[in-house]
Amino acid sequence: MSQWRGRALRGCTILLVLGLLGGGIAGAQPAVPPTPTVETRAVPGQDVKQVNAQGIIDAPPHVVRAVVADLERYPEFMPYVKESRILGRDAPGQVLNYQRLSFGIPFVQDRHYVIRITERGYRDTDRRRAWAVTWRLEDGLPPRASPDAIRVSVNSGYWDLRPVKGSDRSTDTRYCVLTDPAGSLPKWIVGMANTEGVPQIFAAVASAAASPRYAALPPPAEEGDLAERPPMGDCAEPAR
Repeated sequence: MSQWRGRALRGCTILLVLGLLGGGIAGAQPAVPPTPTVETRAVPGQDVKQVNAQGIIDAPPHVVRAVVADLERYPEFMPYVKESRILGRDAPGQVLNYQRLSFGIPFVQDRHYVIRITERGYRDTDRRRAWAVTWRLEDGLPPRASPDAIRVSVNSGYWDLRPVKGSDRSTDTRYCVLTDPAGSLPKWIVGMANTEGVPQIFAAVASAAASPRYAALPPPAEEGDLAERPPMGDCAEPAR
């Protein structure tokens, strides 16, 4: 019985952390799902580990960027996301976003949080267009936030989306996340779910990028004043 409970708890936690990391996205399945390289490292002062991943998504960077940035549609295609509200745009390229995640699992409460997302276009070493999207947890919750949900205690990271060397049709995708769903979940299970969940995140984003909604998007107009890649900082505290 204890072994069954352990498997059930692990499965529930993986679903929970998948939601915090981004969940799966409905859409056409890519012919060959990306297989990212995933590494973890301990972060001083944190009970959970930072997760870093790198992989190739078979879609142009502007398409992958569109999937990642489509916050208001998250409840339509992102499992577990029941609310995703844009609370404000404080500056060009900055969005304040509230999300509530619901898992439909007995005894697992909803999670919610507010994050500040900062997007910057830049030029890679070959002067091709790329995007850096960072986020960090903000204090507080908005009005009308669910009183029964648990506020996530840690959630920061980034997407770094750049063209593959020698090709504009695939994206060299770098992903970093440090997240803790809070509550009474054991930290070692949270860490395991983080590591196992990241490849599914890559597959989900690739699937959405292959769907007609995003795949047909034209490249954005060229901007001549884009700088080189901005400093991303550490995943545990993305550059502000």
